[in-house]
Amino acid sequence: MGMFAWLRRRRRFASEAREASSPDDGGLHEPGPHTRFGMHPGAEVAGLDFYRAIDFQRRWKLRLGAYVRGEARARQSWREIARDDQCELGRWLRDAPVATPAHAQLVLRLREHHAALHRAAGEIVRMADCGQREAALQALRDGDFAHASHATVARLSELFLALNDARGDEARH
Repeated sequence: MGMFAWLRRRRRFASEAREASSPDDGGLHEPGPHTRFGMHPGAEVAGLDFYRAIDFQRRWKLRLGAYVRGEARARQSWREIARDDQCELGRWLRDAPVATPAHAQLVLRLREHHAALHRAAGEIVRMADCGQREAALQALRDGDFAHASHATVARLSELFLALNDARGDEARH
């Protein structure tokens, strides 16, 4: 099951559980914000559009692959790519909300994986720039980048669910 499908399914079950346990509100529910891509409501929490951030990670891997194969140009040097504070997610993580110790722990883990992702991406671009395209493709598929990308998306999903649950708890009180 894809990450988006899992998130949608998890969100639907959480919503149904909240509706079943909440007092009757006449069936009126605030739809929440929509993303630019028209995905499910509630994707933006605490100032970050989580669906967009997850989709960006997927597209970044595709763009890196195109660069390594010589089908695209890099807009940044490998040193700039290796910096985790230059992208939207990195800037958000710098000031991410940490309302509870559990949220703080999730944000810390996400920061670590996100930083590893950028370091690995920078290394892939450096290898490609040095003519080590096969090694760069292998690193993209099976190396640190692949592991950090997966972990970053998983931590984004966990944080989204935790922050969304907290937001739902606040709305009920």
